[in-house]
Amino acid sequence: MKKTIKIISIITIMAIIISIVNISNAFSFNVSVSSNDKLVAGQEVKVTLTLSNIDMDDGIRSIKVGKITVGEEFEEITAKSFSSTTWMTTYSNGGLVLMSGTPITEEGVAVTLTLKVKQGITAKSSAVSFENIVASSGSNTGDITVDTKTITIKAEEKVEGGDQTPTTPTEPEKPTTPNITDKEQNQPNKTENPPKEILPSRIPQTGEKEVITMIVASIMVITVVFGIVSFIKYKKIR
Repeated sequence: MKKTIKIISIITIMAIIISIVNISNAFSFNVSVSSNDKLVAGQEVKVTLTLSNIDMDDGIRSIKVGKITVGEEFEEITAKSFSSTTWMTTYSNGGLVLMSGTPITEEGVAVTLTLKVKQGITAKSSAVSFENIVASSGSNTGDITVDTKTITIKAEEKVEGGDQTPTTPTEPEKPTTPNITDKEQNQPNKTENPPKEILPSRIPQTGEKEVITMIVASIMVITVVFGIVSFIKYKKIR
């Protein structure tokens, strides 16, 4: 009798295990996390948790995230950090519970986590993880677990040596032609040689003038003396 009871108990336990395995194999869903933001000091980063390929009998009614961990580059998570248009969110002790009044069968964003990046961070990246994700649709499906989902938020890449935006090489400046007014155009070019004055081929110096004057005076004296002498001789001949 005891042996019979033991055999029945073993068969019952095995049947329960097989039924649980069959349920787990029969129903499934996928979860992904994503973000389009960069790790920038003082800015916000939005991380979305999205459901897809839902095969859960009549749909998913609840999702439980055992633990959400973020890098030290982010400020502390609070209940206000989560938002959803489909699910009611409850954040407590580092975990998150999503509840829906109606079973969810359509894929889409389940919840958005908004994180605030701390001031003065110098890290090039920081990770956000959703651990122990479990979905359920009640007793028909049981609890379906998916692996931990992690996303790495990267900082903006900076170009070494200065500005990130590549600069277009500039052409060398061409020499500019100064603006010339009409008045300046009519004036002679100052850089040209001034017109030469017509000068005598030779200008007597001061000393030369005195010599010429003395010669002329001497000739005049000689002429006068010669005239007087000639006149006296003429008188004597007469």
